[in-house]
Amino acid sequence: MCLETVQYSIMINGESVGPIKPGRGLRQGDPLSPYLFILCAKGLTTLIRRYESRGDIHGVKVCRGAPSLSHLLFADDCFLFFRADIREAQ
Repeated sequence: MCLETVQYSIMINGESVGPIKPGRGLRQGDPLSPYLFILCAKGLTTLIRRYESRGDIHGVKVCRGAPSLSHLLFADDCFLFFRADIREAQ
């Protein structure tokens, strides 16, 4: 696999402006995106578990007897669920 730099060209009032080389991030569909998400998700999960074990944060239970839920990671989305009182939420 060969990685190369992407360039964009846009039309303003019928005239081409460019090339524009983006300076940050990965473009949509970049083959590295899933790997970057997995690396970040692993680090985030490790941090969440550490703070849960210390009692600093608490997930939520959806019903009595269910395990505590603190986060869900799917594709390129991350959902966080934590309990907080008024003081903690401010």
